[in-house]
Amino acid sequence: MKRCPKCARVYDDDGLRFCLDDGTNLVNESPAEPAPTTLLLPGTEDPVPTMKQAGPPDVPPLYVRPAPTTASPHGKRNILLWVIIIALLIPAVAGAVVGGLVVVYKRKPLTWHLVLELAPGATNRQDAVQQTVNVIESRLDAIGVSRFEVKPQGGASNRILLNLPNVGDPERLKQIITTGGKLELVHVIGPPSPSPFQKYATKEEAIASLKSNGVIPQNRRVLPYTERSNFNGPTEWVVVESPAIVDGSELRNASAVRSSYGEDYQIAFSLKKNGAEKFGAWTGANIDEYLGVVLNDELKSIAFIKGQIFDSGEITGRFTRQSAEDLALVLKSGALPVPVTIVEEHIDK
Repeated sequence: MKRCPKCARVYDDDGLRFCLDDGTNLVNESPAEPAPTTLLLPGTEDPVPTMKQAGPPDVPPLYVRPAPTTASPHGKRNILLWVIIIALLIPAVAGAVVGGLVVVYKRKPLTWHLVLELAPGATNRQDAVQQTVNVIESRLDAIGVSRFEVKPQGGASNRILLNLPNVGDPERLKQIITTGGKLELVHVIGPPSPSPFQKYATKEEAIASLKSNGVIPQNRRVLPYTERSNFNGPTEWVVVESPAIVDGSELRNASAVRSSYGEDYQIAFSLKKNGAEKFGAWTGANIDEYLGVVLNDELKSIAFIKGQIFDSGEITGRFTRQSAEDLALVLKSGALPVPVTIVEEHIDK
């Protein structure tokens, strides 16, 4: 039993430490000590409550360890925002630096000047000039010329102006610019295999075989051909069907590969879907017929059809590695609409 020394309230619960009325520390009630006299409060008009709100206990405050300092959510968001901004800026800054270097690199002076002239014969001169400009630009891009300018001379002229930087091998570049790049797969007229394909010693003899009074019909062409086994021998002539089975506009890819004949190179090519379908249909229907690969109106190779072929072929002709790579580049860039020649050339001093 415990008692409050201040208000004399007695509590039976020995576990209590503080008075519930005034918060005073309780003391043990002695069994011999008489119970305190009950006080009789005078009556009032307004009754006064006998219970008081207990105040805070009179004990020393507990030590509370301060919470560890952490970054506020706002601070975390700000840091994350800066990280994102920096991550986005790095590629942009790097691109600007690289772009600046490329611009500096491409600003080599254009001191080499060429004038090209288109051969007559184009159906639409203006279209032929613009198409030639586009093809030459594609070739210069493919070979890696750092900076250049290709433009029509203007007016009614059939000339094109080229402004170029100095290069290590100008003759090679001129060859790439002026090569026609016209690729065709054609049917060679003559008896089928196993008979050898038909060839003639002279162009006149080939034309006479057509029995058309010396006039070449629209569905035939007479083209020069040199045997691969006798590359330096005399030129012979072959009659082929016109138009071609497929042409360079159907080309998908071309690359230089080592020839199976020795140290020479050849050009392996593949066709786009439409060209492959046409080529496959023709070869499937013409087993044992002779097929010719024509480059710039010259027969480069002739072979008979053993089976259906769809999308690939080869151009042979004793190419060096460099010439094969250059020809593959020309073929991929597209053919010139008409032949071109260089009529003027000068270099700024």
